[in-house]
Amino acid sequence: MRIDLSGSRLHDLQTFRQSAWLECMHPRTLAGSQLAHLVRDGISGVDANLVGLAGAYAEDGAYREVVAELRAAGATAQQIYERMSMEDLRRAADRLRRVYNNTSGHDGYVSFDVSPALADDADGTESEARRLWNMIDRPNGMIKVPATDAGLVAIRRLIAAGLNVNATAIFGVRRYRQVADAYLLGLEDRAAKGLPLERVASVASVFVSHIDTAVDRELDAIQQVDKAARAKRLRGRAAVAVAQFAYQRYKIVIASPRWQLLAACHAQPQRLLWASADIHDANCSDLKYVNELIGRDTITAMSMNTLDAYRDHGLAAPKLEHDLLEVLALFGDLDALRIDLDRVSTQLERDSLGETAAGVNAGLTRLASAA
Repeated sequence: MRIDLSGSRLHDLQTFRQSAWLECMHPRTLAGSQLAHLVRDGISGVDANLVGLAGAYAEDGAYREVVAELRAAGATAQQIYERMSMEDLRRAADRLRRVYNNTSGHDGYVSFDVSPALADDADGTESEARRLWNMIDRPNGMIKVPATDAGLVAIRRLIAAGLNVNATAIFGVRRYRQVADAYLLGLEDRAAKGLPLERVASVASVFVSHIDTAVDRELDAIQQVDKAARAKRLRGRAAVAVAQFAYQRYKIVIASPRWQLLAACHAQPQRLLWASADIHDANCSDLKYVNELIGRDTITAMSMNTLDAYRDHGLAAPKLEHDLLEVLALFGDLDALRIDLDRVSTQLERDSLGETAAGVNAGLTRLASAA
């Protein structure tokens, strides 16, 4: 389904100071005229998908000739991918540059990954991020760094160096708190050197649908008669609750004296981004994670399918802080059923990075074969 670009509901989100970014799976969207239409429609950023881009270059016949030429010149599959993706990412950044300029660097970013294979290597992540930053050569580029233990170290260093960072693959509040601290430490390191803060941007990406999938799996496994009915009532509620609680932590951060000192130096707050908002449960609304997570100074990232659905029947209302007492009750209920959200978060982090690395390797293998 494709909805007419006119009369978009995306502009309604801006009323509540929420930005809409596109989760982009295909390079044609990055490089073609479609992105320009989407920007006019209200999209103010792009979150590029590493696996999707690699697969498209390998399988889409439109790229076959370019791939063959690069291969004939001696390029490896990795080099072909980098060459082609960077060209497309630069085009996307250029299409978003007006948004970046008009918002004084608040929006208008193109976010793209370092290799997930480096997720446990702080030095390797930092080095790769700097290399990719120099390759894209755009002020509105943003490097995606997995928020692992090693990633936190790299995030602090990269922020201190003035790079824009998307701390990605966050599945729990504990990890989000660590990400927020790494951002503050990086800004403080930078300020200590007398370097400017105003054009350093960061987002913290919470992957919402994965949380519900994992928690619901554990709830469904509960068979005791006295607990099964209770578990069933909790299905599909964990992800929104985690996001709501993370947002309350964000508000504590920006109200702190520590942040106020940085804000006085024109630092930008690290916004929360709701990622992976596609619905995988047929019993849920297709816009559950969009409609329920609308809040001030946040970002919702949508795939084209979710974006089309939102433009068709989305409802913009500030619901992110509704029913907060129920959030605390939910956490208590899950704990009583021995579902540890920190444990779930840690497992999701490892699984997600492993799946992404496998997907990238498969895409590069196909690209090598196509070449």
